[in-house]
Amino acid sequence: MFSWSIKELELPLKFTWNISRNSSDIKRNFIVTVRNGSIQGSGEVAFNVRYGENRDLILEKFEEFKNAAPLDFNGVENVVAFLDTMDLPQSLKFGIESSFVHYVSILSDKTVSQLMATSTVSSVKTSFSIPIMETDKVENFIISNNLDRFSVLKVKVNQQNAFEFCKEILKLTKVPLRIDANESFDSALEVMKFLDRFSDLSRIEFLEQPLSSTLHEEALKLKKLSPVFLMADESVTKEDINNYFVERFDGVNIKLMKSGGYLKAVKQLRQAKILGLKTMLGCMIETSLGISSALNISGGVDFFDLDGSLLLKEDPYKLVSEENGKIFFSYIQ
Repeated sequence: MFSWSIKELELPLKFTWNISRNSSDIKRNFIVTVRNGSIQGSGEVAFNVRYGENRDLILEKFEEFKNAAPLDFNGVENVVAFLDTMDLPQSLKFGIESSFVHYVSILSDKTVSQLMATSTVSSVKTSFSIPIMETDKVENFIISNNLDRFSVLKVKVNQQNAFEFCKEILKLTKVPLRIDANESFDSALEVMKFLDRFSDLSRIEFLEQPLSSTLHEEALKLKKLSPVFLMADESVTKEDINNYFVERFDGVNIKLMKSGGYLKAVKQLRQAKILGLKTMLGCMIETSLGISSALNISGGVDFFDLDGSLLLKEDPYKLVSEENGKIFFSYIQ
């Protein structure tokens, strides 16, 4: 008989996390645990207000799940099928599904990759995100966080600060930049005005989600005009990856917390590959429990943005390590 529980984590950050839509110094996530006898598995819930998720909703919806869940499940597919019948936040669905997957992994003495029929790699190069800040503070931020160990940096921008901020980081570093606008531009024309200000775009690896996910026609225009690679983020949640994305982007950022589960994320990655889109595994601000979950399906992925646990003052799980900008399972030496 399965028993389910949830606990809240308060996770102070190393620095103020400013992006185009909000700012925070503390992240609050949840851990879902399923237990059967002496074996248990846990999964992380890193909810995001961008998708209408909040603390109270997670707790309310978890109680709905707990009260409705059968006493027994026959396997992962059975859990996923049951979750599909419920109106739950995607991050909570991932927390529940992944806790059960991790339970089955322990019970069966198989890795998560084996259970998901995926491959993983021993280490991945991740970007490190620089939040929005005053331009004169950038140099000290880069030095104090030893960012020269990363082979690529992600820059959070809004429409107002984008060019000057990127220009300063380009001046202070030598690595490629991933510019993440978090939907802060209003039109394809505004994005092009921003890009036209660069005399050299060779170090811009890609521009991530410059437009709101609701600006479908503007995204079509931008794809035809953009001189840089376009990565979808907020436009990608739980839906299948189809020609809509091919017409508007060059790649898709898959996050387990948006997909709502391992099985859905794996499906999305495979769909993207079939369509010729590049793939990236991303994250919210998460502990290494969530980051290690992404590593479980990392084989064949083109880009990685898995710095979520590196932004925490203290990671309670320590399941992944980072060295010279590479993320790897902590038990791999």
